[in-house]
Amino acid sequence: MTDTEHNINQNLIFVTIEAIFFILIFKIGMNKRISFSSRINFVDYEKFAANHCIGDYIGYRHNVPNIIKTPKFYTCQIRTCTGGGLVTPGQESEGFHLWDDLTNTKNFKEILNKLFRYIKNPERALLIGSKNLEQFPYSALQYQNLKKEFLNRVKNVTLFEEHRHKSAETHFQYSLNDDVWTIYSRFWQDNKPGPKTVNNLKNLMDAFRNIQIAKGDSLYFNGKKIKPANCPEIFEK
Repeated sequence: MTDTEHNINQNLIFVTIEAIFFILIFKIGMNKRISFSSRINFVDYEKFAANHCIGDYIGYRHNVPNIIKTPKFYTCQIRTCTGGGLVTPGQESEGFHLWDDLTNTKNFKEILNKLFRYIKNPERALLIGSKNLEQFPYSALQYQNLKKEFLNRVKNVTLFEEHRHKSAETHFQYSLNDDVWTIYSRFWQDNKPGPKTVNNLKNLMDAFRNIQIAKGDSLYFNGKKIKPANCPEIFEK
């Protein structure tokens, strides 16, 4: 081997080591940037209204998209319907808003296939909505069917299950960029004027029959983080 060939080989080795070093640094940086958990922030109307029309709108009627794969989405007026999303943080997300009617009940398998075809192996999910009312027989059934499938297929699932009050509704917006769910939820109590907004733990517990915050997810009210110690029964260990 000549001195020239020796020098060329040394330079190639140095360049290769340098390239591997920068690739590792990049991957470490990416891992630090992506949290792999979701922040769930319940807010007052004013804060939700200021930002909720960012991204793609998801409707519930059959003549509009009910399932959308997009980095930003929002939907409104989840009452007896079920809404939510599937997420792989830092990579992809989809949202949905499903009407609790006979058509969707009959087409449940098709809907399920579509949900998991858009995002095949989601790391996290959120499911919210439904009511247990005699005049809406498919509401709780739809939520329970989705809940069962989500818990079987997704490792981390946050649940806000069944509005306790007959008059109640939830709106939400999601952003993949910072992995934040922004939720505005309110309910009316019988014989009491005006709605109550879910902006504290007491109202949250009064709003939904069952709550489960997935491991790694965090709960906020108007940007203030709630420690699991403040309400351990709703945080998955």
